[in-house]
Amino acid sequence: MSDGGYEHLFDEIGYSRKIFKEEAVLFPDYVPSYLPHRDSQMRDLVNFFRVSLESPGKVSQKVLCSGRVGVGKTAVTKLFSSIFTKEASGRFGLKFRSISIDCRKERTLYSVLQAIISSLDPYQPYKGFSARDIHRMVLEHLENDNSYLLLVLDEVDYLIDASGSDAVYELTRDERGSGRINFIFISRSPALMGRLDESTKSTLLHNQVVFPPYSAAELRDILMQRVPQAFQRGAVDDEVVTQAASLGASSGGDARLALELLWRAGKRAEAEGRSSVAPEDVRVVFGDIEGVPNEEELLSLPTQSAITLLAVARALISSGKERIATGEAEKEYLAVCEEYGVEPRAHTAFWEGIQSLKGLGFFSTEVKVERKGRTTMIGMNYSAIGLQKVLEGLLKRGAERDEQPPAA
Repeated sequence: MSDGGYEHLFDEIGYSRKIFKEEAVLFPDYVPSYLPHRDSQMRDLVNFFRVSLESPGKVSQKVLCSGRVGVGKTAVTKLFSSIFTKEASGRFGLKFRSISIDCRKERTLYSVLQAIISSLDPYQPYKGFSARDIHRMVLEHLENDNSYLLLVLDEVDYLIDASGSDAVYELTRDERGSGRINFIFISRSPALMGRLDESTKSTLLHNQVVFPPYSAAELRDILMQRVPQAFQRGAVDDEVVTQAASLGASSGGDARLALELLWRAGKRAEAEGRSSVAPEDVRVVFGDIEGVPNEEELLSLPTQSAITLLAVARALISSGKERIATGEAEKEYLAVCEEYGVEPRAHTAFWEGIQSLKGLGFFSTEVKVERKGRTTMIGMNYSAIGLQKVLEGLLKRGAERDEQPPAA
């Protein structure tokens, strides 16, 4: 290779791509103008903060948004803050600012207040002043500007872990009684309430917006909203979306994970020069993120379980689908039993084996209602190709050991 020969790596940038149209649509920072299945939470926020619009300055409103990772807390709050400040100005003639602080980065009362005053007035000197002095500067700025602040403390647990609940108390204390600052606390910890002072706790007990985990169907809706913007037409089909949604649901209803799986699967297909994403791409990247069962874990499986797992993996690979019917899995199971010289189980025992592996986290299932009746569809939570390779090696070694003559 000649010296300085890396410029060609940029040749394709800016030209049409086979897979992606706008991949940033799948990133956590992107917030669409509508968030599926979060109407209730948005409505709750509007109801809690209506007093801030109807009677500005009369009360400092405080609201807690709680829920596990990936359930839409930050996205809903960002969208609400944007709409709230716009409506405050357009409908009510109020000057509202919105500032969001990531408490994973700003873990002390002083650094939080620094971030606030720097955002409100970049030219305001604050070095050498105490936290209480900076707090007073913030309130004075808002009063002099006749404006109000909606302050969002995202991941507030980190602030409390590092600085104690006094940091929240000091931040929400308003000695001037101006009611200029309103608060949204975002937390993933159910134990947060027990760590707050009594005054803040009593307020937040009545002002909570709960974000439950997304179901697989809800995650599918979220992904389907993004697909037309993120991908070229025909690059991602329903099977791929359903696979990503299913794995996101199995990991606690996590929309961030489901979106990341779709993005990583697209990058994998793109790197291999393909024009479409396959369900196996999603399973592979899920294994990269969440980890895959190691050989020791697979070795601990009974032979029948290993054969059932291999049969489902092979059936999924040959079908190219996200899920297969129980009948397809059982047909492949009989073939694998014959291949390895193992007596097949009866149908009921085979079904119990499927349920057992589902309980161990290998499978997910859903019931599909058709004219002929109900069919259970089986999906895999790991790379089918990766599991097939490892299981075939383990079963082959096991068969070879069984064939060895006993020691004399």
